[in-house]
Amino acid sequence: MTCPNDLILLMVNTTNTQIQKHGIRTFFASIAGIIAVYLIMASITSVWLNRTLTDTPTYVNTVAPLVTNPAIQNFISQKVASQLVNSVPSQDLAIAILPASDLNSSQTPAQLKALLTSTVQSNVLQIVKSPSFATLWRNTNETAHTLLLSQLNSNSNQLTLDLTPTIQGVISELKTTQLSSVADKITLGSNSGRVNIKNSGITQVHKYYKSFQDGTILVVSITIIALILSVWLSVHHSRTLRRILFGVGILALLQALVLSIPRFITLPGIDQASQAAAKAFIEAIVQNLFLASLIIGIVCMVTAIGSKLYTNFHH
Repeated sequence: MTCPNDLILLMVNTTNTQIQKHGIRTFFASIAGIIAVYLIMASITSVWLNRTLTDTPTYVNTVAPLVTNPAIQNFISQKVASQLVNSVPSQDLAIAILPASDLNSSQTPAQLKALLTSTVQSNVLQIVKSPSFATLWRNTNETAHTLLLSQLNSNSNQLTLDLTPTIQGVISELKTTQLSSVADKITLGSNSGRVNIKNSGITQVHKYYKSFQDGTILVVSITIIALILSVWLSVHHSRTLRRILFGVGILALLQALVLSIPRFITLPGIDQASQAAAKAFIEAIVQNLFLASLIIGIVCMVTAIGSKLYTNFHH
């Protein structure tokens, strides 16, 4: 017959063994869960990089709508106007495009130049808003995508969007306007059509790109395995899954916050028009990742909180 003390001791030992097993399972489940959380975010970024930046049709479809963005339109029209005004003597240009009523002997060179720049930019802006320019813009970006890929494969902390062919196309279109007599005199500088995006975050983009461009399927597969292991090893499956959802939600919302920062910062060393164009370009490129991060973050947080409330209500 079993002694009561022996029975109690057996129960205590059994309980301790279960606690130890639960502790080991919880530890490894936590490790797998943490890995799963970070890999889920890595997978999202990897898919975005491979779809948006390495696939030419997707990239072109992403930036093509920028042709209607005022920041891009103003950047191109300002660059062309600046090149024209600086390439042609002010008096010759004034005689060619300004009505006699706008000219008077009291005008200073600076005033005349400002008037010429405004008039030329207005003409150029009409070209930039035309359907033919939209086609030119799309073709330019198809060519620029090759340059973008080569930059992503380098270690530079700068991305360059070369809009020189677009500006050259606009100059050609000027030959059909009142500026036809002076359009041939425009000399385009080597950097006139370049938008340089220089930021420390570009280096991180390079790292993500190199790490995930060939390993998207592998990353997603490991993510799924880590997620399944975490839930399977855990003692409380629903609680573990809820924690993973909560973790992913926080990281996704933080990523969305980081991606929204560029529109609020000032880029040093470039003029206002180039800065606005650079911001518009960055926003267009990361828009899909921003929306995905925001939606995933909100859905995960709502699901985790809703699951917790549901569990508490039914217990």
